[in-house]
Amino acid sequence: MIGLILLLAAPALELEASGGVAFPSPSHPAQGPKAAALQIRAGLDFLDHLTVSGALLGVPGSDARNSQCGLCFGQSPTFKAISGFGIVRLHTDADLQAFAELGVGVGHLVSLSDENYFENPPLSGRAGPAFLLGGGGRWFVSQGLALGAQVAWTMWTNVVRPEFVPGATPMSARDDLKVSAVLLLLSVGWSSAR
Repeated sequence: MIGLILLLAAPALELEASGGVAFPSPSHPAQGPKAAALQIRAGLDFLDHLTVSGALLGVPGSDARNSQCGLCFGQSPTFKAISGFGIVRLHTDADLQAFAELGVGVGHLVSLSDENYFENPPLSGRAGPAFLLGGGGRWFVSQGLALGAQVAWTMWTNVVRPEFVPGATPMSARDDLKVSAVLLLLSVGWSSAR
């Protein structure tokens, strides 16, 4: 009996690579542009319904050229960030699977800006807690190979806005901001259990 339980609980290895688009939150004036998003994930699948993974998420955009610009208009928008997560994913057990996942880890918003640095100075940050919440589906198209799609929300903390003066009102520096983004990802994955 114990041997059967251990055999059923034996984890399967999962590997997944995802790519897509990240849309920064519209709740902050410095929305920045949409940008490419890349994620790699490796995990262990237990009992065909629970996967515990480690993942790296990157938004490999550009940095703001000059965060202390006086009259900056028409600058290139920027969006660049990185995060590492521990993820718990619950999924159905079939060739066509639905899943929901929650991730907690460390992230760093490197740069987020729109083209008007005068009204909306570029945001940057330092390492801090990061979060991921997502859901989607995947289809095992052949032995071990899965194609999938996912919608996720992620948030970076410890975001900094420099002091700036938009007109006559000075705005003090802030180092306690949060920035979130919506991710639309397509994935290719492999599982040793399929």
